[in-house]
Amino acid sequence: MFLLSVFTVLALGPSGSPPAAANHAISGRVSDSAGTALANVRIVVLEANRSTQTDAGGRYRIPNLPDGTYGVSFSYVGYAPVVRRVSLSNQDLTVDVILRQSLIELPPLQVTATPLATTVLTSPQPTAVVAGTELRTAQAPTLGETLSSLAGVHSLSTGVGIGKPVIRGLTSNRVLVLDNGQRLETQQWGDEHGPNVETATAERIEVIRGPASVLYGSDALGGVINVVQRDLPEAGRLHGSLTAAYSSNNRQPDGALLVEGAGAGFGLRATLSGRTSKDLKTPDYTLWNSGNEAIAGSGTAGVRGGWGSLTGTFSQRNEKVFLTDEDPAATPTQRIATSRGRIDLTLPMGRSRLEGNLGYERNRRREFEDKETAEVALGLLSQTWTGAAQVHHAPLGNLAGIVGVSGLRNRFSKFGTETLIPNSTAYTLGAYVFEQLEAGRWIFSFGARADHRHLDVEDDAELGVQAQTRNWNSLTGNLGALFHVTEPVALVLNVGRGYRAPSSFDLFSNGVHEGTVAFEHGNPSLKNETSLNTDLALRVQSSKVFLELGGFANFIEDFIYSVPTGTTDPESGFEIFDVTQGNARLAGFEASLQYHPIAALHFQGTADYTNGQNTSTGNPLPLIPPFRATYSLRFEGRSRGSLSNPYLLVGGESNGKQTRMDPAEAAFYAEAFDGAGYQSKAYTLANAGAGLGILAGSGVVRLDLTLRNAFNQRYANYLSRIKTTAIDPGMGRNLTLKLSTDF
Repeated sequence: MFLLSVFTVLALGPSGSPPAAANHAISGRVSDSAGTALANVRIVVLEANRSTQTDAGGRYRIPNLPDGTYGVSFSYVGYAPVVRRVSLSNQDLTVDVILRQSLIELPPLQVTATPLATTVLTSPQPTAVVAGTELRTAQAPTLGETLSSLAGVHSLSTGVGIGKPVIRGLTSNRVLVLDNGQRLETQQWGDEHGPNVETATAERIEVIRGPASVLYGSDALGGVINVVQRDLPEAGRLHGSLTAAYSSNNRQPDGALLVEGAGAGFGLRATLSGRTSKDLKTPDYTLWNSGNEAIAGSGTAGVRGGWGSLTGTFSQRNEKVFLTDEDPAATPTQRIATSRGRIDLTLPMGRSRLEGNLGYERNRRREFEDKETAEVALGLLSQTWTGAAQVHHAPLGNLAGIVGVSGLRNRFSKFGTETLIPNSTAYTLGAYVFEQLEAGRWIFSFGARADHRHLDVEDDAELGVQAQTRNWNSLTGNLGALFHVTEPVALVLNVGRGYRAPSSFDLFSNGVHEGTVAFEHGNPSLKNETSLNTDLALRVQSSKVFLELGGFANFIEDFIYSVPTGTTDPESGFEIFDVTQGNARLAGFEASLQYHPIAALHFQGTADYTNGQNTSTGNPLPLIPPFRATYSLRFEGRSRGSLSNPYLLVGGESNGKQTRMDPAEAAFYAEAFDGAGYQSKAYTLANAGAGLGILAGSGVVRLDLTLRNAFNQRYANYLSRIKTTAIDPGMGRNLTLKLSTDF
């Protein structure tokens, strides 16, 4: 009742009477610093899911907008993006914008770290965005590999087909993945269970480094990744984009098609993407059973007007992943089918706005002993309903934010000849508030959330689990402050508390887990993991330089981990591991630099390091990435005739040797290769690339050529899970040719 009363006051105002609906327009002119009109500038009214472009005179107009407060983004290649906060109230609004030339290409906005649109420079939370050219050239079969060039982000991989994002040393259920804002529940607890989300047609991917439980609840303890699709078109004929690529090493063709159109307030979009690959080649041999296949499609329809908006989306993604085993003759295989649907509704309420969504996801995972058999060894089915309602309240002076509730129901069931965890149903309910205040040079953000989680577990005689229930409660909060020292320089401090409720795997596993080569024994008495994370960063953005340098310390209480018992399961021969809890600390730094000394030359580099410590045992945490640095130098030519934006690129990445290993982890590595053992080694990979655009009619065909591991270096990534199965299993020299165009 209290939350309902808050919704009513914020939405309707002190009078308690709903204001009459009003529809108005935002219009204006966009120019450069000299006053010259800029054509084809993209303008996005974020909260209304509306967008348009400026005409030849630099003018734009977005009609039929309900009264309210909006973030309006202005972006154009070669200019620094601008986000304006505006309020419509009983009249049309004129917003004229001057864009400043910039050789640095930065994403125009982010929407994941705060409920209000901000740029990367002005977000109090540590945020990174991959979009545009960077996303086009970074596309990989897995989400982890696609994001692995970001500072602080790595990929926990099992061959080519499985890549789980690692943020500051945390992964799986400690990193929450969103598909255009919809929470994924694809059984992330398994090391061989990657996030089943398609990135080929995404507009951008946003990453929060550090806790974000205030907005997203459980599992956002280490960070959040949001794969964001672009808004439905405003009007016009059918148009879209097409991408086709081929990678030489594992003979991988892939492609993506997007077609969309709109008219009279109604928009449609359809996408199709797919890829297939053979076994990859290392510098010394062909890695057996390492191919993968994936095909995905989606459809979106929406209607918008002065009354608000209604959008529906459905997507389907099917994968077949072949897993490299110690036995080269073995062919273990996974087949994963993920269906996802969502409905979003936005309704104006005076100067406030009500947003609601309802989502459903079905993730069916089947594991087979070999690729020829039809008998399922381990079958896992997860069905999840999610829902949320939140009010973007009318501004209270310079204070803007949201009040919301969210809920989740997850039903897990198993099938097949093997068993690992019991059937269960989980329910989660959360209520939250998040606010942002702008005061001169300062930007503050703060929020709080309360969550309740209930788990019903079914009786399972085979696992020795009796029917029972479990309940957890959690309070989380966040406080961020950003101070503009000067126009291009900002200092950022952020303190956040996150949490993760234990998974059914942590609680009730009691069997052989092939993915970890262990007999896993859960602990039904586990508490919530809770973290306290502090970030401090310096950000600099000018027309030639973007620099972000920061450090973090994340203290986790009741950290869940497994310990060896010293005994062996007689049937499998695997060592038995018990799940327990303790305390942990992860600390480190991240640095990102872009420098454009002249128009033709662009330098980009990153560096990151994480130190993970189990403070209860005094041992290092397992699977913490070592120091890494990436660097590239791009030469950008001038457009001439039918050729546009040519470039050449040289670069590489250097990875340090991991010398800090958990004793159980080190012992496991020492037993690999008949006792020869695995030794972590430092290595450097050299990369190169080239590209250009070719004018074709009214459009441009982009050609990108990327060469990775140019010198065919032998290596084993420390976060590769098959490094103890095959010696130096890293991919050898790989040349990728990519063609893309808009039509």
